[in-house]
Amino acid sequence: MVGRTLDEIRERLEGYACDDGPYYLACARTGERPIPSGDRRFPDRETATRAADLVDAYRAELRQYDPHLPHRDVIVRQLPREAATDVGGVHTPTDRSEFCHEVAAAVFETLSGGGFRDAERAVMDAYLDAAETVDDPDDLCLLLLRSMGAVLDEALTVHEQEVVLNRAAGRLDPVAAPDDALTDSLDSVAAAGLLDAYRVDGPGDSPTVALDGYALGRGRRVLTLPLAVELLRRRPGADVRFEPTDDDEPGFRVTVVDRACHRPQGLLRVGTS
Repeated sequence: MVGRTLDEIRERLEGYACDDGPYYLACARTGERPIPSGDRRFPDRETATRAADLVDAYRAELRQYDPHLPHRDVIVRQLPREAATDVGGVHTPTDRSEFCHEVAAAVFETLSGGGFRDAERAVMDAYLDAAETVDDPDDLCLLLLRSMGAVLDEALTVHEQEVVLNRAAGRLDPVAAPDDALTDSLDSVAAAGLLDAYRVDGPGDSPTVALDGYALGRGRRVLTLPLAVELLRRRPGADVRFEPTDDDEPGFRVTVVDRACHRPQGLLRVGTS
């Protein structure tokens, strides 16, 4: 079971990491920190080298889901002395492909380990069929999330969707609870190169969000999957609802509340194309 293997590799990688180590992993060609190592730091070069082997193994397993996953030449790098004492570490812009594959990997792991194998296979079949007509790697990573959103929207009930995305969010690195989970989540999606700008209007408990230059929007159809995962990273267990708006520009009305009885909606996509 690939999902279980990915979980095991992530657990081993976490065991190597520490809060303030001077070493980290990066792609020699692009400088990006590859999934699943991300911003993890390691106490010494030997441990970081073992971690690099795990990253290679993880990406090899993930490539069974997506043969188009970009190859990364993972090397060990050392932080400058002054940066090594800063617990916050050094952050680089998140690569669009890495972000998409990190979200997709977390969802695939959840589908594989949570009894949703039919849905998992359906996503893979839809993606591989569509990928034959696409050449650009950036388009492929977007296609992966689009295929995932479309298939799971049809294959799972809305409460099953909530379970899958909640567990997928829990597989990603935890995020400190921000003052505003919505804008922090939107900023994360924008930092990944998926969104040029956004505008939040209306009441705080149910605002309307307008998106500009959203790579996962077509007409008034908006893929909400990555934003739902980012919100649930910051508000685990919250009831999240996305609803379409009457505006001509891509966007949605979103509600994020803590309550006992959930009424999730639009967790994967909203609107019409």
